[in-house]
Amino acid sequence: MTRYCLVMLLLCAATLAATPAWAASSLSAECFRLTDAPLDRDNDKTLRKQLDTWLETCRQASAADPTNTHLKVALSRAYWHAVDREASLLPLREAIAQGDTQAMLNLFNDFDSFDRHLGKPDLIPRAEAEQALRRAAELGNPDAIWRLATILNRGGPIKHDPAAARHWGERALANPPKAIDVGLFRVVVGHWLSQSDNADERKRGIALLEALPQRGDAQAYLAEAIRQDNPVRARALLEGVRRSYPGHALAPLCDMLIKGEGGPKDEKRALSLLRSAPNDAQHPKALLGQLMLEGRLVPRDVATGVFLLIPWSQWDYDTRLQIVRLLAENPEVQVGSYADHFLYRAIEDAEMGEPGATDALIALKLSSHVQFADKAGGCALAERAAKAGDAVAARHVDECRAK
Repeated sequence: MTRYCLVMLLLCAATLAATPAWAASSLSAECFRLTDAPLDRDNDKTLRKQLDTWLETCRQASAADPTNTHLKVALSRAYWHAVDREASLLPLREAIAQGDTQAMLNLFNDFDSFDRHLGKPDLIPRAEAEQALRRAAELGNPDAIWRLATILNRGGPIKHDPAAARHWGERALANPPKAIDVGLFRVVVGHWLSQSDNADERKRGIALLEALPQRGDAQAYLAEAIRQDNPVRARALLEGVRRSYPGHALAPLCDMLIKGEGGPKDEKRALSLLRSAPNDAQHPKALLGQLMLEGRLVPRDVATGVFLLIPWSQWDYDTRLQIVRLLAENPEVQVGSYADHFLYRAIEDAEMGEPGATDALIALKLSSHVQFADKAGGCALAERAAKAGDAVAARHVDECRAK
């Protein structure tokens, strides 16, 4: 592939010297047209010709107008489809070096979608991907701002940081992506702000949610925000939207029913609502899983509890950390085909410095868990962490040496 690319670049250089301005403009337009055209996947020969034409057109157009970063982004896409993913990165990185924020966002999205696999090296380093996303957001790209905000809120592949998520969330409100409903921004950012310890942020968040009485998700988040100060109203709001927004309303409503907040205690109804929650209502299922882990109101069942927690853990770092610790303490509990992805996330959280992640991962590796036991790896990780000043890891080192 390297020889092929070199030959083509030399040909492009020769072509460029003889390309008049009007021809360069025509090439650019054709490159963009081909980039937006649907691919004909019904016929292999037709598809191959289409890809080769697309790639060659964009290559010539970019060579004729090297300052046009949009052409480099288009060329990157052509390489991705016509050659391979690795080839697509060269023009993308060139566009990034020239300050193109779409190229920066594309690089991060490529990493997030196609790297991050256990036992397989990342084609794009995580640090490069994170830097690209942050730079695109700092330069004002609306899609990058929102992408950064949502990832900072949940964590992975960037360390979770709720305060920073709120900052970028408010930036997104002022500069929203065109493809997403502005109402959704107000709901989500209002929720983040309403959970803040900062009184001013909390006030702004509640105001955003109060201004959306027609949205059930906003009313559910509003109920969570005012629950401590006005439990009666909070419970009424949750009852009002539990059927239309069960994923948002059922978990806090059932918790209030169990604890008797805002009205009579009704544990039996709470359990009934949790058990009948839709399969895609991850938060209520996670609450039912917590009850099973504690053996509260239902028989203790760690395996089923972990199973119910896993879908919600993708949005909540504390839940991910809890599962890692539970598996170390209950080595008979397995996570099935999810094991590789789960272990990758645990390693990623530790590498990013998420609180408690390294200790939990070491404990899991040093356990007798049938899917995750790795005493050599756990001891090596403990040694590295201890050398970096981790006092908890140092205790694991002593444990390893004793054995």
